[in-house]
Amino acid sequence: VKVAQEAAHLAGAAKAAHLLAGAKEVIEFLNRIGVKNAEKWLLSLRVGDHLNALTLKFAHLMVTLDKILVKARNKVASLAPSLAKRIDSLREGFAKVREKGKEMIPLAVKELDQKLREIQAYIRSGGETTSRLALHEVATGERVVTRAEERRLIEDGALPTRNSRGGFNQNPSRTSDADEIAKVYKHEDGYPSLFNSNPAAKSHEKIAAFSGKIVNRPLKDGEQIFRFFGPPRTTHGVDVGEAFAGGGWWGVGPAPRTAKEWREYAAVLDSFNGDGFFVTAKVVGNKGPKAAVGTVSEQFGKQIPGQYLPGGATQAFFYLDKAFSAALSKAGQDFAKGEKVSKVVDTATGLEFTFHKTGWTDANGIWGYIRAPGTATTQTARVGSRERATKENNQVLVHP
Repeated sequence: VKVAQEAAHLAGAAKAAHLLAGAKEVIEFLNRIGVKNAEKWLLSLRVGDHLNALTLKFAHLMVTLDKILVKARNKVASLAPSLAKRIDSLREGFAKVREKGKEMIPLAVKELDQKLREIQAYIRSGGETTSRLALHEVATGERVVTRAEERRLIEDGALPTRNSRGGFNQNPSRTSDADEIAKVYKHEDGYPSLFNSNPAAKSHEKIAAFSGKIVNRPLKDGEQIFRFFGPPRTTHGVDVGEAFAGGGWWGVGPAPRTAKEWREYAAVLDSFNGDGFFVTAKVVGNKGPKAAVGTVSEQFGKQIPGQYLPGGATQAFFYLDKAFSAALSKAGQDFAKGEKVSKVVDTATGLEFTFHKTGWTDANGIWGYIRAPGTATTQTARVGSRERATKENNQVLVHP
């Protein structure tokens, strides 16, 4: 972890040299403690596989500590009431720690696993790759098999690259940058176009929303997608319009567990989306929608100045049938009002959409700002936007 963290602040030859020295040090340490094949063992290590065990161990520790406190309280309750009250407060604190652990342990394991993969990727390739290759593989579904392919991707600038801010660089997108754009994106028949349809436009904003190579491919069997939506609201005095469940931009993979993860990795500016709810779906079979898939690029706040989000997650841009997309948005609005919506099924793609409520209170006006805003201006939903309703809506089936 220390090696990966230090390397993250370096670039070019300095980063490569530091990773080389760090990788050797890790291998030597493993050899000293008796691991038979240290390199093979390290390459096969998956911290994420131990998440359940870590969570159970933590829960067991918290329960054990609570039992000890209960026994101690029973012994001193009659002799020292004030001490008993302190023990009660301590138990309440441990209960909060237990709940916080459920939230933070998965995030910590995910971060540790990513840093470990940085070292593993370096060792596996002989020292010429970085986590950019892992991002490329997740986004495109393509494996870099040979050194020649890897070198070509790097030289063509097709891999997502990180800058000194820690964010993922936006792709070239000016209409005059046709040659540079061609290195990362080419439109194919049957897939949505990321080019601006306005002939007078000076840039292609959708291409800039990606970092590195954008691949046209169908979403694969078993892949998960998600999209956040919510009612109109006001953030830092700026009106933010309603975000709908139906639309072109989707996250790929499991939905983020926290507002911080969603805002920062998916680079969703406060002015883009006010949150509150999200819809998930899983591709079943080989009818997945044809999408443009790649890595999310960094975003800078314009309507709400001062916000910066680094990106780095995987996103897909695709169109659903217009009638179905409208029905999905309507179902999302009903769900936001409190109506019961079980599933929305798209027969054309086999996608089954399920609605969820985030329950987040820190999604707006907080993440990505240099200065923490006041609580009075962070998150204000417009009156009537979340009214409760009693009408029930069962499964919706739309034939495009």
